[in-house]
Amino acid sequence: MRHSNLVALGAMAALATAVAPTTPAGANGPLPNPAGIAQHQDTAATPAAAMIPTKRSVAIARARTWLTAWNGGPVPYSQTRYLNGWRTDCSGYVSMAWNLRNANGTPLNHNTDSMLRGGYGTPGPVVHPIAWGDLRPADAIGFLGAGSIGDAGHVMLFEQWANPAHTAYWVYEQAGDGGTHHRVHPITYNHYKPYRYNKILEG
Repeated sequence: MRHSNLVALGAMAALATAVAPTTPAGANGPLPNPAGIAQHQDTAATPAAAMIPTKRSVAIARARTWLTAWNGGPVPYSQTRYLNGWRTDCSGYVSMAWNLRNANGTPLNHNTDSMLRGGYGTPGPVVHPIAWGDLRPADAIGFLGAGSIGDAGHVMLFEQWANPAHTAYWVYEQAGDGGTHHRVHPITYNHYKPYRYNKILEG
């Protein structure tokens, strides 16, 4: 009787092995992202390069390209989508204009906090505060640093003053109300402050 039980158990085990579904290699890994959607990128996994000097005129020209980069129109705003490696939110847009990159040459997408304070796998701050009277093309205006992560912060690329009194200015901006813009804001707009990319070059 004991021998019969052992034989029966062995037969059942063999049957279970024969019918058990096999798992393809990698099937237990993360599912592919939906088409066109990029999930959070761990910038700490890729060493950041030293800041690349960028001419003011080049940064403005790069910012202008997004006005027509999406089927002839402005690039839609998103905090999770990327265009040619650049995140399509405000800080990804300004990172693109300044051509910030990792050590391997891939785009380095700062956020509004890391631009001023570093962290998040970046080599450190890439901007410093300046006075309103010091603003030049391709400087930045916005709310950066502590408390600015996500929807709380914002950054725009300054182009020029909109009037002789310097009470309004033209910016290139990636925003939730239509994506890429070239528009005017008053100097009092959201109590934003001016900043300068640490490696900006004249010309």
